[in-house]
Amino acid sequence: MALRNHNHADLALRSAGILLVCLAALIGRRLFAVPDSGAKYDPIAYLLALIGMSSACAGAALTVLGRHLFDQVELPARWTIHEPPRRR
Repeated sequence: MALRNHNHADLALRSAGILLVCLAALIGRRLFAVPDSGAKYDPIAYLLALIGMSSACAGAALTVLGRHLFDQVELPARWTIHEPPRRR
């Protein structure tokens, strides 16, 4: 039963990633459709670019990793924080 739930979660996360990448593509098409490239951009264009880049990055991570995005990894000893010795 638990394996089936993991497969559903994996499928849902990857589907959400594909939707985010599609959203980023639509936003990108909208931004490239600006008729004059030398014209001043309004704040909406910058907001669309921010949303497009954020959704592209998050969508790519979700699509590639799926449920393994939340797996815990063990860090090597050199990257862990060690407490300094206490003074007496």
